[in-house]
Amino acid sequence: METEKLITVTGRGNIHVVPDVTRVKIEIASLFDSYQIAYKMASANLKDVGEVLTVCGLKKEMAKTINFDIEKRFHDVYENGHYTGEQEFLGYCLQQTIKIDLGMDNVLLAKLIKGLGERLTDMEIRIEYTVRDPRPHQLKMIERAVKDATEKARIMAQAAGCTLGLVKSIDYSETEIHIYSQARNLHECSEAKGCTADSLDITPDDLCAGEDVTVTWYLSNGKHGE
Repeated sequence: METEKLITVTGRGNIHVVPDVTRVKIEIASLFDSYQIAYKMASANLKDVGEVLTVCGLKKEMAKTINFDIEKRFHDVYENGHYTGEQEFLGYCLQQTIKIDLGMDNVLLAKLIKGLGERLTDMEIRIEYTVRDPRPHQLKMIERAVKDATEKARIMAQAAGCTLGLVKSIDYSETEIHIYSQARNLHECSEAKGCTADSLDITPDDLCAGEDVTVTWYLSNGKHGE
């Protein structure tokens, strides 16, 4: 029995998107003597962020916790430069990440960051740009990926003296789309306190992303139509 004549090609669909969201990520890491104190501080941090949002004329519910963890921390004990095999307990480490999505407003952004710097300690702030609804952009990437695969397959088939036939299969593994770029990090509260609209006058580049789709076609012999 004659083996099926097939061609399999992976296409790539790329897009460039103008961001419409400024994402503020507040990353907090602190050591405490007990789990209970660490947990209470996490609640206090979220409350402080909510109060800063209220002062800025925003809803406190805009603050979303995307990471929360409390774990014991130890460090290795050395004597005369040699590890003793023992560990010393340092405390309970609170790791907390809170995100806030804003529009493209540098004045509001500066007011928010300055307020966070005045209320929180042991934090870093990351400013990112993204899109509010990535779904339409994902669909556009998939469409372009299939068209890219089709164009490549047709050229290869013609070069081999064949005709591109019907599609046998399309392989696409949907993944979570991350369309964002990181613009700036503020490493200390003092840096956040000193923020102004001018210091945060950032014009973000278009965001880039891509998706892959693999398509398999039947091939027909160009001379005999087999």
